[in-house]
Amino acid sequence: MKFNEDLFQRLKTATTEHELAVSLQALTSEFDFRFFSIFDIPATFSDRLSKHIRLSNLPSEYIEEYDSLNLLSNSSVFAMLRQSTAPMTRFLDLAVKERPTEEQQVMRAVFEKHNMTMGVYFPVHGSNGRRAAMAFYGTRPALSFAETGVLGLCVLHAFDAYSKMTNKTGTKANGITTRELEVLHWAANGKTSTEIAAILSLSDHTVNTYMNSAMRKLDCVNRTQLVAKALRLHLIS
Repeated sequence: MKFNEDLFQRLKTATTEHELAVSLQALTSEFDFRFFSIFDIPATFSDRLSKHIRLSNLPSEYIEEYDSLNLLSNSSVFAMLRQSTAPMTRFLDLAVKERPTEEQQVMRAVFEKHNMTMGVYFPVHGSNGRRAAMAFYGTRPALSFAETGVLGLCVLHAFDAYSKMTNKTGTKANGITTRELEVLHWAANGKTSTEIAAILSLSDHTVNTYMNSAMRKLDCVNRTQLVAKALRLHLIS
């Protein structure tokens, strides 16, 4: 297969999360996927996927639905990722069958709604020893042997670049204000902008302004990533 070597170099040399997210979106399209995500592999007692996502272009609606239905606790994909370091492909039909009967219909509806009938998962290790994974989702057929090799190499270099930039970030607050932290706190607890505005006696516009300001300061591309990063940096709990 032919591959865009310029894209490979951009993945290797990305210095900000925004640069890496743009390159990973291009990589996702290159292999005919729709979405990508980098996430810490959740422990068996974890109850929300959103807490573990580091960088992703997954729709926030999908993540909210996934967590509201508590789909993490019985996920065979995450159970396998905890036990194996090999790349893994999972198709929706099989994943649904491995669920408890009462979850099968709602799970299928969520994944089909967002055109995610298959996923490919690459386990990786950060420099701090923490286990993580990079995944790609869409409706395409299984990757060929050659595609798996090329995509796996891209994943290793992209995650290495990600690890370097996050190690530099450390746990600094990066100028986040008290009001921005309040907004992030309620967002992390599942509140919408309208609900946060009512709680804090602000307008929806003001809440979104605080949210956008925090995104710029923490170099995030969407609300889901912002909340996950703020949790990871212990800015909120």
